Amino acid sequence: MKKSIVLSIVLVVVLISFIGYYLFKQSNQEELKPYETKLLNYSNEIKELIKNGNYSFESTLIDNEWLDNNLESTINCTEVYYSNTDTVLLYDCEIPNEEGKYYFYNKAYTEQTDEYKKAYEEMKNQKIVVEKGNLLSDIVTIDLSLGIEEIDPCVDNGVCPTGTEFAIQVNDSTDYRFYVLNDDGEKVELIMDHDLVNHVIWAPSDNGDGPTDTLEYLQKATENWTNIPLRNYRIVDDNVDKVYDDIHIKTRATIPSYTKLVGIDPILPNWLYNNSENGYWLSSASKSMSFYAWIVKNDGTIDTADVSSEDYGIRPVIILYK
Repeated sequence: MKKSIVLSIVLVVVLISFIGYYLFKQSNQEELKPYETKLLNYSNEIKELIKNGNYSFESTLIDNEWLDNNLESTINCTEVYYSNTDTVLLYDCEIPNEEGKYYFYNKAYTEQTDEYKKAYEEMKNQKIVVEKGNLLSDIVTIDLSLGIEEIDPCVDNGVCPTGTEFAIQVNDSTDYRFYVLNDDGEKVELIMDHDLVNHVIWAPSDNGDGPTDTLEYLQKATENWTNIPLRNYRIVDDNVDKVYDDIHIKTRATIPSYTKLVGIDPILPNWLYNNSENGYWLSSASKSMSFYAWIVKNDGTIDTADVSSEDYGIRPVIILYK
């Protein structure tokens, strides 16, 4: 009887030893290599940054300049993708103190296998899902006080020509007149018919950080535009060699650029400068003078002004989907 008990105990000990050894081996097999840990951490940092930041998603390809400006990482990837399913794909990455190129997809640490290549192509061609919010047709209205007695049918059919006017209900009690800057058939970019804010500066000193103060004023002035969707706007300096890095800001409206307005017509139509006290700021910085940015003056000319001048205002631009 005693021998059988001893034998049973021995068998249990042996079994436990085998199980322990197996688990030890498994844990070692699942232990990440240093470069895998770095790629995983970098991927998680990107996810966290996107969730907490104001990145404008125009495609799944993430702007490397934005990543460089917002993440302190030593990893350098040729391409970084992020999908609507909260998945990161890293392509052609260099890691300090590691030789070769590295790739990452959805916690799978791979080389360019067929599986990875398939995921890469799918991610590249994936369409970003945009939260459209109120559509143009939802908040366009007839407003006799603004002289708008009918709604142009282009709201529902076709493309709205540049300069088409609408009365837009920015909230439940306020209508403003807007003019179409551009309509690509899916979304419409509109500019207000007057300067919403006057006597604001573009920036405190020079133009190297972009129109920081102008955007802050605009953000506050449009907080109550509850019918206009909050969007992650991307403010871009349209010089070939950018004076300031792209600005990503979550707001209900943005400001026009030099390129956008001149693209309509070098001689601006009067609806782009009427109802302005002195003129309004554009998002574009002066390349030749570090203390200057571009403005539209109240006579329709486009000029530059000292960024710290309080002589100019803000004319909001909004985007609405159809």
